[in-house]
Amino acid sequence: MDRGVPMSPSRRRRAGRSWEGRQIITVATLPGRGVYARHLGHPEGVDGVHRITVPTVPTSVTSANSVSPASFDRAWLTRNVDRVDVVHVLGLPRGATPDEVTAAADLVQGAGKPLVLTVYHLSDPTGGDGAHVDRLGALVTRADAVLTLTATAADEITDRWGVRPLVLPHPHAVDFVRMRTPRPRWRRGEFLVGTHLASLNGPCDPVALVDALTAACREVEDARLLVNLHASVLDPCSSAYAPTVFQRVARTVRAAGGTVRVHRPFAESELWDHLFGLDVSVVPGIRGSHSVWPEACHDLGTQIVLPSASHAAAQRPCLTYDLDGGSPDPASLTGTLLTARERGSLLRADPTDRWRERVAIAESLRSLYEQLRETAPARIAQPAAPAAGVSGGSRSRARSSPGEEWVSAPTER
Repeated sequence: MDRGVPMSPSRRRRAGRSWEGRQIITVATLPGRGVYARHLGHPEGVDGVHRITVPTVPTSVTSANSVSPASFDRAWLTRNVDRVDVVHVLGLPRGATPDEVTAAADLVQGAGKPLVLTVYHLSDPTGGDGAHVDRLGALVTRADAVLTLTATAADEITDRWGVRPLVLPHPHAVDFVRMRTPRPRWRRGEFLVGTHLASLNGPCDPVALVDALTAACREVEDARLLVNLHASVLDPCSSAYAPTVFQRVARTVRAAGGTVRVHRPFAESELWDHLFGLDVSVVPGIRGSHSVWPEACHDLGTQIVLPSASHAAAQRPCLTYDLDGGSPDPASLTGTLLTARERGSLLRADPTDRWRERVAIAESLRSLYEQLRETAPARIAQPAAPAAGVSGGSRSRARSSPGEEWVSAPTER
């Protein structure tokens, strides 16, 4: 069978505790929920990596709250570190102190287990945790391997902490069956521009963004604006309650012939359906660093417009606009939407390429885990050097496509 061609999800195999012909590596991926964690493994499960903390399907809110989640803290690690071969951290517990992070790292390395860190967010994705950078720094300087998703983020990590990470791209977000669903060339005779303001707690001024978007849509042929918000903005019992801001946003959008939708937070499949229904998704500022949003839009063929000063803009081909102190530049936003209208969905991901990329990511991680187990506790992330490559020595392999410059550990094929 040609492993380069995606197969039906029902035929995929999952890594269990044993796999014929290949030694199983048991990994604690912390935290283990979310599409990024689920898609680190081989799509057929033949990489021989058993991630004990990662569900194989999206986890509902109910089931997510029914058990204590795995996290990078001493209590969970004390109970579980002997069960695993590698600890791979994707995010740190909110509210943990740098000393607590250091103690957890010492526990892992004291048990002789390699410690891998993927820096997904260089700044706090909620915007309210000032200790995020200090907490992250405590682990960056202690991990046996440091990874991130984009070369721009790698540069920032090097500048901050003197550690040059390995770069592996974000795997696909959308399943391969949905990824192959054809898009109509033109839908409904309109050009649908969407933005999701969530609970109005992002870094971008929502009123200024909507003002700029409505002005831009007036300049774009057949453009119509759709604005989504969470129901919490109209719930008096919610900390996100903001009826005045909501009314200003709704009044502006409706005056321009647009639509405002208020709803509970989307489930994963609902989010994919929402994005697939848009021609363009305008992201209103990003807290943190990287995002699943550009990956999903790339998979679905929906054009994405991101703030230019964000690492997420380096993940996949995209259009950008400028933010000035939290307010969008109207001229750059108008120009970007005109470009999007002209070119259409020309940059949709090829499912076979995405399949092969995920296989390459999984095999790179497998090889990294193997090398760390052989050399632990030797450090894989090297101190910064003046060389221009992503990392030094024979372990570097660079690709120049946007969002796809990456480095892998040696892999036998």
